[in-house]
Amino acid sequence: MKSVITFAVAAAVLLGAPAWAAKTMPPFNLKNVDGQKMNFAKYAEKYELMAFVFWATGCAPCKDELVEINKFADDYEGFGVVAVSTDSARTSSLVKPYFKGQGFKFDTLLDVDGELVKALGVPGNPFSLLVTAAGDIIWEHSGYRKGDERKIKEEIEKYFAAAGEAETAEEPAAEEE
Repeated sequence: MKSVITFAVAAAVLLGAPAWAAKTMPPFNLKNVDGQKMNFAKYAEKYELMAFVFWATGCAPCKDELVEINKFADDYEGFGVVAVSTDSARTSSLVKPYFKGQGFKFDTLLDVDGELVKALGVPGNPFSLLVTAAGDIIWEHSGYRKGDERKIKEEIEKYFAAAGEAETAEEPAAEEE
């Protein structure tokens, strides 16, 4: 049985199955718009749950989604948003001025070579993932239409509600005197 599981995992890796199919975030090293090298561990130290939102400057639905996510990005303690620009080297110079001009409250990474896009098998923009600090991908969504931001908010709230319940269950009961 162990060899069957090993074979299945090896086959998925060799055949290029998207990383989210394995339900874990792949390692990455990308620069943010300020030129700092960032990786998943840096975000995982800061946030319990993260939304990774793939977008491009030429994608109107992507921009709409980022504007809507920005409205609630700070509403949840332990939650962070990481926008991942899929702009090419030719258009990546447009990312920082657009991002800063919008006043977004979260970081954006430049995936100019498609490192993270390829590793995840991102089907196109916009594309969003919810990822725990442990690297588990718990939700994904492709595309954006007005109102889709409610779906991500529902998933965030479900996650934190479940985490709160688990935390409460782990606390020892107070002894009565």
